[in-house]
Amino acid sequence: MAALWSVVACLASASACGNSDQANASAGAGGQPAAAAGSPTASGGAGATPSGAGSGNRTSAGGAGNAEGGRASSAGESGTLVGGSSGAGSSVAGSPGGGVAGAAGAADAALASSAPASCATSGDGRTTCGPNGDESCCSSPPVTGGTYSRTYTNSGSSAQGKADPATLSSFRLDKYETTVARFREYVKYLDGGGSPPAAGSGKHTHLNGGKGLADSGKSGSFEPGWDASWSRRIPSGAGAMAKWKSALTGGGCKTYGSWTDQPGKNELLPITCTSWYESYAFCIWDGGFLPSEAEWKYAAAGGDEQREYPWGSTAPGSNNEYAIYDCCYPAGKCSAASGKDTCTGLVNAAPVGFAAKGVGRYGQIDLVGNVWEWNLDRFANYVNPCTDCANLSANTTNRVLPGAGFHSGTSLGGTILYSYNRSSVSYDADSYRGDYAVGLRCARSP
Repeated sequence: MAALWSVVACLASASACGNSDQANASAGAGGQPAAAAGSPTASGGAGATPSGAGSGNRTSAGGAGNAEGGRASSAGESGTLVGGSSGAGSSVAGSPGGGVAGAAGAADAALASSAPASCATSGDGRTTCGPNGDESCCSSPPVTGGTYSRTYTNSGSSAQGKADPATLSSFRLDKYETTVARFREYVKYLDGGGSPPAAGSGKHTHLNGGKGLADSGKSGSFEPGWDASWSRRIPSGAGAMAKWKSALTGGGCKTYGSWTDQPGKNELLPITCTSWYESYAFCIWDGGFLPSEAEWKYAAAGGDEQREYPWGSTAPGSNNEYAIYDCCYPAGKCSAASGKDTCTGLVNAAPVGFAAKGVGRYGQIDLVGNVWEWNLDRFANYVNPCTDCANLSANTTNRVLPGAGFHSGTSLGGTILYSYNRSSVSYDADSYRGDYAVGLRCARSP
């Protein structure tokens, strides 16, 4: 009943929900709430799936059950930086876990000592992350490659129903979600005369002899990188700042958008309301790329540990220690317990890394909760086999969007927070701006 109150409250207020409340949908969950931003199509779930109103299409599929986890901390949890050169391999620098050279040659080694472009200068939200406020917000710990099952559940002791294996090479994934301050540096670059990404940039160039990820949607094809036709979606040049303001603060972003015209109290918050194209463009400019779904989910699952939550098996609770979700932040007044939607605005989003106990096996924080995070893939059924793969040519404009946000509740028993959840993770990149607790996190060459 508490969950129903939360859904009703959100659907009753378009300004509160933005284009979508990231409607929770999961296999075996019974009736699914209507999504405000498109008509969802669920697979693997029992019960009715009502259509929502509005723009954009949404697909959700499978993912239910219990899971376990093991608690593990990660080497390379702090101080790991990458040089700011799009599409090029770099070297890991910093404390534990550092010292892995990229494969793109000596030029990349010279970049290793410099931060990504968004953290090239010091300031709030760029060099003030971590419990002591003295860590680079661009820290990017290494994720050791391996093989795991993209499909699984876990009853608390071991992963069950394992299927759809994927093998990944090592990569790096940013420790923190991209902050307002970091994204502000990109907007300033574009407003000052900078250009959108070059055609073909943003590939995982450390893979397959520079060709990037294998395209599981088209046998024999590889990652194409940035398409020049997408550049029209990235405001740049004269008047760019006004266009960015309109994009990041309009519609549902009036309530939940973290962008401000000038630096202020939001610099350490995750940027919200970014589209898939803007997120991809930012990561390329910042020296990285969007993670593939396999990469992102591998980090969230703790690799072959196939965890219940990124941090292990401890339930997230309401004290904002493990995850920022269900409007529990800042006062612990969660929607589920209150029997109503307790979110009132951006106040319910936390500074990146606040839920410090929610650190994953490889050092990343907020892999579930705070904001949803765009992935590179188009949303489609998994294709096997998968070795350093991403589905880049499926016949859909929907892109994978996992992670849950600060407003995402527990109406389905918390399944939306599980590392293996694949429901409610797809939105139409061509029509959905991500105005409701949606942001990004970049991946980088090892």
